[in-house]
This record gives sequence, structure tokens and C-alpha cells, in this order.
Amino acid sequence: MNGPREAFERLVWTPDLRDGFKLCRLRDIGRETMSIEPIDGGSLVKSRYDEIFPAEEDQKKDVDDNCSLMYLNEGTLLNNCRLRYARKQIYVSIYKCISTKTFDEPGCRHKYICIYIQTYVANILISINPYEQIPDLYSSATIQKYQGRSIGTLPPHIFAIGNLIAADNAYRNMKRTRHCQSIIISGESGAGKTESQKYILRYLCKSWGSTAGPIEQRLLETNPILEAFGNAKTLRNNNSSRFGKFVEIHFNEKNSVCGGFISHYLLEKSRICHQLEGERNYHIFYQLLAGADEQMAKRLRLRSPSSFKYLKHGCTQFFSGPTTANKIVKDCRAKEDADLHDELLDDYVDFQRLLKGLSSIDFDTQELNTIFDVIAAILHLGNIHFIENVEDTKGGCMIEPSSKVSLENAASLLGLEDYELKNGLTTRVMQPTKGGVRGTIIRLVTYTLRM
Repeated sequence: MNGPREAFERLVWTPDLRDGFKLCRLRDIGRETMSIEPIDGGSLVKSRYDEIFPAEEDQKKDVDDNCSLMYLNEGTLLNNCRLRYARKQIYVSIYKCISTKTFDEPGCRHKYICIYIQTYVANILISINPYEQIPDLYSSATIQKYQGRSIGTLPPHIFAIGNLIAADNAYRNMKRTRHCQSIIISGESGAGKTESQKYILRYLCKSWGSTAGPIEQRLLETNPILEAFGNAKTLRNNNSSRFGKFVEIHFNEKNSVCGGFISHYLLEKSRICHQLEGERNYHIFYQLLAGADEQMAKRLRLRSPSSFKYLKHGCTQFFSGPTTANKIVKDCRAKEDADLHDELLDDYVDFQRLLKGLSSIDFDTQELNTIFDVIAAILHLGNIHFIENVEDTKGGCMIEPSSKVSLENAASLLGLEDYELKNGLTTRVMQPTKGGVRGTIIRLVTYTLRM
């Protein structure tokens, strides 16, 4: 048995399939392996040197900054995040360093005794989704608390990362260097990227929306629009963004928000036609069914989610609260006994927010009706069934007679005659590699929406 005697009782982390890392106690040091004993019980196991990481002596102490840990490795970082999460401290920072280099101590044969050299790389905030509302975590008072404060002087927070742009020093840096400032939000599905982006945007606008100026207010009102048309319930996340987005916030020489631009990428188009069991289509379809009044529901020929092919194969339940479930038009209510419940989602309320958001960016009543006509038409198009036309030598198809009502509904909402939509759906059109179009073109109708 080799090595310092006092090292044989020290705590170490080793990879674990269930928990990520398991806390163990070092029992013996060999030439190529170490013998370790799990703290929660179990027999001695031998592990390679590269599978063992030193642990903190005090396993109940957590720190704001991971770089304040005596040993910075994946095991200690994960445990620190776990301890803070248990205290509803969902943020932990890496302000001072992000990489560690190890050097064997002179004259020592064992890799576990080393000198840690910390090097500065970047300011990083780790956020863990609490899946609940934490009181005052994003209140107006908290926004004011973090405004103008240097990063690291207050506990880690999404507003502190936002401060990289919003603080006076960052303002001056933008004006002096004429360089853009960036915040990258990454993580797996359900990690909280969408909510973090919304809170950063609110922070940068220095308001929750009620007292913001016209430009700031428009930027804030884009969130319910983007979520309605780009987010959906998945098995892991009730409000999963099914697209990527790049958000630009523009500042003028007075350091005030003067505009913005949002680019979207890789929208999951296949979700419109098919969803996995337990998942939903995009929120907009359910919001329309839940939020439409009697007159709108009649005009759009709306029914329950289970009546539409594009919705019935997935989850057909609404998100609703105790006061909104009964506000849904009777013919549009889900057939299931119970609705879904989420603190952040309510299809009826979210539809009202969508209307407010679209109105705030200058969509008038006629344009709003056109948008909802198209959304409803998509649902009716999904109910049209096709069969092979054996008499058509060009490979066309036919619409089943039972789909006549769905065809009429879709055509009416799209501003077409029944025969125009029918011919457009059943006529085969080929695109040769050299250009040009072969086939029968009945009519080209273009809709222009001012977005």
C-alpha cells in the first residue's frame, strides 16, 4: 500500500449511471487502480485513476460560484448544483474560471495529489429548471436590485448575465468598441431556455411590460406570438420550442432600446401532420379552439380537438385553470374528463395574450381574421381523405365523398371555390430538372400577410 496515509479516508467522486456521480471513500491506492467504497454502502470496487475525482470535505456546503470550490470537476460541480437546487437556488455561476489544469506534485507518484491552476475563460451561468414559480425571483424589485451592479457582487441570477449588456459599463463598451454583446442560452429540452430568454428580454427593457415604451412593449409582446406558433407540448416539456431563434435587441446612442429583430430556424413542420402519443400539435391550434367565442367558432366551423385528424392522434386535452375551463365553447371542449394543468400555460388565457400581442404590432381585425381563417383551414384540410383515381392515367387521386364537408370548409376559409381547391389538391404537377412545370395549373392565388 503506497501513498500518504491520511489520503485513505478522503472523499472522492466516481461516475454513476443513475446519479451521474457517486460519493465514495478512498480505501487503497494501487499502481494502476484505486479501491473505493460507496458512502451509501456496498462492497469495495476498483477504479482507474481517470475515473476518480476529489470531493469537497464538507458535502453540505454550497457556493454561489463553482470556481470557489476547492476542487472543480464534474462531480463537485454537479453536487453543488444539486445542493443549491434543494434550497430553491436555481442559479449557480462560473465567473472566474471554466477550465482546470492539473500538475503532479514533484516527487509524488499519485495523480490525485495535484496543484489546480485556474484560468479565466468566460462568464457562465448555470440554470436549473425548478418547474415551479419561485416568489419574487423575477420581480420588479429584483430587476432594480441587479441594475448597474457589477457581475459577481450579487448572487448569481439571469439578470446578472443580462447585466453584461444592460449595465452602464457594457453600454459604454458597446459605444466605444461598436461591437455587439451576445448572450447564448443553450440546454436540452425542458431546461428553461424559453423562459430565460423572456426574462432577459424583460430585464433589458427594464420593465415587466406595463410601463415600457412603445418599442419595448412591442418586443415583449412578441413572446406569446412566437410561443403560440412555434411551441408545443412534448413528453418532456409542456412548452417546448420546436424551432431555433436568434433575437437581436438594438440600442441607440442614448443606450435605449430602439428596435429588434427575430430570426427563426428549423421549424418542425412535420409536427403539424403527426405527433407522438401524449404530445400535442402547436399551441396555436388549441388556443384557437379554447379562445374562440361562439361567433368565431361558428364562422371557422370549429369542433373539439378529437374531431380533427391533425390533433386527435396526439394529446387532445387543453391546458386550463379552474376559472377558464368553463369559458371554452361547448362544441370545442375536449372529450377527455380532465384538462391539463401547468402554472405557465392556459390555452384560453394565452389566446387572449396572442390577440393582444398581434394587435400591439399593428395587426388589424381583418388581418387577424385572415390569420385564424388559415389556421382553421389547416385543421379542415387534415380531415380530407384521398383515394387512388384508377381512371387517371397521369397518376392523380380523388377526394373521398365523405370529405366533401371538410373540403368545402377549407375552401371557404381560404377564399377559394370548392373545385379550385379540389383540383389543386388532386392534380399532379411535376418539376423537370431543367426548369418549367408540367401538368395542369388551375389558378394561382397569393395571400399576403403583413408580418
